[in-house]
Amino acid sequence: MKYDCIIVLANEMDINGNLNAESLGRINLACEQYFNKVSDKLITCGWDYRKDSELFIGNVLKSYAINLGVPAEVIIAELNSRDTVGDAFFTKVNIIEKTNWKNLLVVTSDYHVLRTAKIFNFIYGPSYEINVIGAPGSESAEKKISEEKSTIAFENTFKGVEPGNDKEIFERLSNSHPFYNGKIYSKITL
Repeated sequence: MKYDCIIVLANEMDINGNLNAESLGRINLACEQYFNKVSDKLITCGWDYRKDSELFIGNVLKSYAINLGVPAEVIIAELNSRDTVGDAFFTKVNIIEKTNWKNLLVVTSDYHVLRTAKIFNFIYGPSYEINVIGAPGSESAEKKISEEKSTIAFENTFKGVEPGNDKEIFERLSNSHPFYNGKIYSKITL
C-alpha cells in the first residue's frame, strides 16, 4: 500500500542527541518503509524536551534519517509535539491539513500501537485513513499498564469532544491536558 506520508514518533534521546533504543527502532522502521517505497514523504515529531539541551528530538530524528540516505527535502520536522496527542494534533494542523494527504502511516513502538491508533484516529477524524505500525522489542508488562492508564486519561480528557474537530480538540488540549495547559510546561497557543 502507498501512503501520502510516514509520521514517526520520537521516544527519548540523551543530552547530546543520541537517540535511545526505542527512538532508533522507530526511525529505522520509518526509513525502512521509506526505502521500500511505501511513501515518499517523512514527518519526524518532537520538541526540545530536555532542560539540559537545546536539541529538538524531531530534528535529531530528521538528521538521523538523512544520514541513512533519506533526502532532506522529503522530511518535515514537526517540533511542537510533546507527546502522542501533540504528535497527532500538530502534524494535522501544521502539515497535513495544508496538503491533500489523507492516507497516513504512523510509526511508533510495538507496545504503543493501539493507543497511538486510538489517538490519531480521534484527532484526525473520519476523513483520514490511518495505519499504525510498531518497531519491535520494547514491549513489557510495565509499559502495557502505563499504556492502559494513559489511554484512560486520554479518553477522560477528550470526553464529549467531536473526533476530528480541530477547534474543540485545541480548546481541550490547551485547557485540560497537563503537557499543554501550562501546569507542567508552558501553555500552547496556535
